[in-house]
Amino acid sequence: MKKYNLLLPIAGKAQRFIDAGYTMPKPLILAKNKHVIDWALDSVDVSECNLIFMVRVDHIYNFSIDKILKQKFGEDITIIKISKVTRGALETCTLAREYIDNDLPLIIYTPDVHFGPTFNPNTIDSSADGFLLTFTANSPDHSYSDYGSNGIVTNVVEKEVISKEANVGLYHFGSGKLFLKYADEVIENNMLVKNEFYIAPMYNLMIRDGLKITAANTEKMHVLGTPHQFEFFVDRVINRFGDKPIALASDHSGYEIKKECIKILKTLDISYIDTGTFTDKACDYPDYVLQVTKLIKSNECSHGISFCRSGQGANITANKVKGIISALCFDEYTSEYSIKHNCANHFSIPSKYVNKEKLQSIIETFLNTSFDGGRHFTRLFKLL
Repeated sequence: MKKYNLLLPIAGKAQRFIDAGYTMPKPLILAKNKHVIDWALDSVDVSECNLIFMVRVDHIYNFSIDKILKQKFGEDITIIKISKVTRGALETCTLAREYIDNDLPLIIYTPDVHFGPTFNPNTIDSSADGFLLTFTANSPDHSYSDYGSNGIVTNVVEKEVISKEANVGLYHFGSGKLFLKYADEVIENNMLVKNEFYIAPMYNLMIRDGLKITAANTEKMHVLGTPHQFEFFVDRVINRFGDKPIALASDHSGYEIKKECIKILKTLDISYIDTGTFTDKACDYPDYVLQVTKLIKSNECSHGISFCRSGQGANITANKVKGIISALCFDEYTSEYSIKHNCANHFSIPSKYVNKEKLQSIIETFLNTSFDGGRHFTRLFKLL
């Protein structure tokens, strides 16, 4: 017998995706040969969970989403057909009453995110009546939990920044009965937030009654809730360094270290496209760096590396191109955070300060680092 009920409400209309020209339901939109629902459930260990999907009736008739979900996750999953418009996620979840009105712990997960490391429900404090998974953020687009170093939540607010801990959209309750008790109170007392019934603020009622609510922070967080967020994830996050050819450029000062870079890439079995220069005769770095940016913009290459004496000229040139985020990298730290916090797709390396040994460690850092997302996406999105 499974230990948890995992309720997945995927019955939203996703109007923003429709307006952007997407024709498939959001859970079935492809991102690098995997659907959004796959990316979302990759973030949770579901081995001990009864999966309960809440889907739109028209998505069953028009897209066979029920059959697709069973092919992916097994014939024993539960499909709940939703035909009515509700006043928010909380009210939608109460429509699963027949399946969750029991003593099994309940996890509600709004699966339009991808986070890491993988969350295991068994890590939740067994004495807790509720649990929230959070990520570091500062945008009022999210709900927030306030808790200290002891992990005990004291307040949960929707669409208002009260701490640095935004809620992922994964909500745990000690039992389905417990969830329904407080959900019913919210609805009966018409406790709407901006005309919707949200799940997160319901925890305040539990805190009011002396129940123990805990929380923990996840390291990486990617929201897939809007077309812009989804497309950034597809274009910039999934395409890791080395997945596609690396575009290379240098001026005459960077020519020799670029040759060392090519040797390293060959050793690592990473393909590349060298745009020049091909001699050590004096030349102008913009002529070659701009060719690299064109290869990145056309998606022929996922990333680019350019070399010049200080790295500054190549960096300035690349950052003049819309859609390019270029970082000056000269050691492991600057290389790691160029991706970890800035999701750079172009790297400028100073030939005067980087030898072949240092270059090897820089490239290996690129390979082993991924974008954290979360608050860093909010900042980057202002540039793109």
